[in-house]
Amino acid sequence: MRPAYSSANLRTQATCVLHPETVEGPYYIRNELVRSDLREDQAGATLFLDIGVIDIDTCEPIPNAFVELWNANSTGSYGGYHGANGSPDAVHTETFLRGGYFTNDDGVVEITTLFPGFYQGRTAHIHTMIHSNWAGRPNGTLVSDAGSVNHIGQFFFDEAWNDKVFDTVPYNTNAQNRTLNSEDGILQAAGPNAFVDISYAEGEDLSAGLVGYITVVVNKTISYTINNANELR
Repeated sequence: MRPAYSSANLRTQATCVLHPETVEGPYYIRNELVRSDLREDQAGATLFLDIGVIDIDTCEPIPNAFVELWNANSTGSYGGYHGANGSPDAVHTETFLRGGYFTNDDGVVEITTLFPGFYQGRTAHIHTMIHSNWAGRPNGTLVSDAGSVNHIGQFFFDEAWNDKVFDTVPYNTNAQNRTLNSEDGILQAAGPNAFVDISYAEGEDLSAGLVGYITVVVNKTISYTINNANELR
């Protein structure tokens, strides 16, 4: 059985240094689903991503922080955006690999997604947005404008893990030009704290999925503005 990510793990991994802020990017969609499994019918390597959230002012875990994620699928397309490179010909009823959930009393949440595919100009990455004082609707969606956005960032993966995953189906059917970690300017600006610690969920069997751990230190006194006006319909 894979180990749980506890508050003890979180404190051990964290150095109480703010997680790097990065660009929101063009593929955010507001008011996504409140859920912990984002996969839907998408094919790829399952990633059980355990995220710990810490307050920079106290170096203590933050319970009930809403951790929102969105990432490209195995062939480099985002749910809600179609066309070459996922261009913004939006189909805002699609929800795959989008959504989020709230941290428990230990400041930890596990979200199940897929290891992200690459697309031209970008290495594998997962976008994240962390909300405090958040609110949800009765239909199970987030109210993106409620509360405060304390962090907008991206998570990255060691190139060795990218290589292992991208050699498998359906990632190896991606016809786009691959961008390596060393070629991604956003990754270079984000630095080492933006990397997820990865291991196999069972043995060395990729079909059983991967487990990822990362701690995000945020400043709750800061509220960032969401730039993208597109929303789930």
